[in-house]
Amino acid sequence: MIKLKKLQVKTIDKWQKSAKRESHRQEKRDKIKSAFENPNAVVTIPATKNQDTDKSQILRVAAYCRVSTLEEAQAGSFELQLQHYREMIDKKPEWQLAEIYADEGVSGTSIKKRINFMRMIEDCKAGKIDLVVTKSVSRFARNTRDCLEAVRQLKALSPPVGVFFETENLNTAESKNEFILGVLSLVAQGESEQKSAAILWSYYERFSRGIPIFSTHNLLGYDKNHFGNVVIVEEEAEIVRYIYACFKDGQTAREIAEALTDAHVPTVKGNEKWNPSVILNMLRNEKYCGNSLMQKSFTVDCFSHKRIKNTGQRTQFFRAGTHPAIIPQEDWDMVQELLLNRHKAPKSGKQQRLEQKLTITRIKGGKLRGFVLLDPKWNRKELEMFFEKMNLK
Repeated sequence: MIKLKKLQVKTIDKWQKSAKRESHRQEKRDKIKSAFENPNAVVTIPATKNQDTDKSQILRVAAYCRVSTLEEAQAGSFELQLQHYREMIDKKPEWQLAEIYADEGVSGTSIKKRINFMRMIEDCKAGKIDLVVTKSVSRFARNTRDCLEAVRQLKALSPPVGVFFETENLNTAESKNEFILGVLSLVAQGESEQKSAAILWSYYERFSRGIPIFSTHNLLGYDKNHFGNVVIVEEEAEIVRYIYACFKDGQTAREIAEALTDAHVPTVKGNEKWNPSVILNMLRNEKYCGNSLMQKSFTVDCFSHKRIKNTGQRTQFFRAGTHPAIIPQEDWDMVQELLLNRHKAPKSGKQQRLEQKLTITRIKGGKLRGFVLLDPKWNRKELEMFFEKMNLK
């Protein structure tokens, strides 16, 4: 009986709430109907600024060009874009060339490294540009978010700056085109993702077949001949052999770096100062003994272009004897053992000579009993070692 009463109460509450909602909806309908039947005195204030482009106004037009590589074929495409937009803007009397912004050899998947693209956006904000012309959505940006953010940012300026995509015949100054732009930018982003996946697949196939890919640009001791084969550069290889020999002799990476810096030996990048971390990387690099460990690092995605060290996230491939060796395999193996057991590494020849030279002799009798004989030829470093041995420091 109690349950039945509770159900009846709930049903009544639900009915009352439904009746209230219907009453509110009817009130809204009545208000709208009344507004049309009995219009109030409304004062209309016309717009003083026209968002649409005035055809009589001379527009300051900027063109944006981009190619993703510095190859010869792309260089031709780049120059064609530049000449095309100069001619295109000159032919239109209502257009005035503001500037041609061009990024050569950079990807369109991110705007961070496109210096001239960013400069163009800043010039738009500064009121120097009225319209931006570019070849296509993919030239402007291959990242959907970057594309839409840039377009909306320009459109929100006062006065707004439109972007005209020539291939798609699309002008972002018209609000109806934003949806189409979003679809086209998604297509451009999808193309970039497909290209990136194809490149990664080709790398994987090459690595799995034992075909390494490495640049000799920052690899001391190696270069590539006109056939693309890796060859030893003997002048640089001598530096590599010196580094390995010094480390086997017991010198630390810091001591080797200081010695090369003092000798004014330039690094592979042409710097005068050597860093101990560079020495350690060279000592660990398997390429110096003619071997190749492939996929030591990888790119996270095609938009951030961030590379991280492969510590097991991706498959790695190793092949011995892929190119001429500068360091014999047994010497390289010995260096790896020393790197793993630095505390067991023998003292350097310089350190041994210092300790042999710092033989302490105490006077056992006479008025000078207990005194220590000092060599007047000792330098500052040798004196410091002496005080350490005597526990006077």
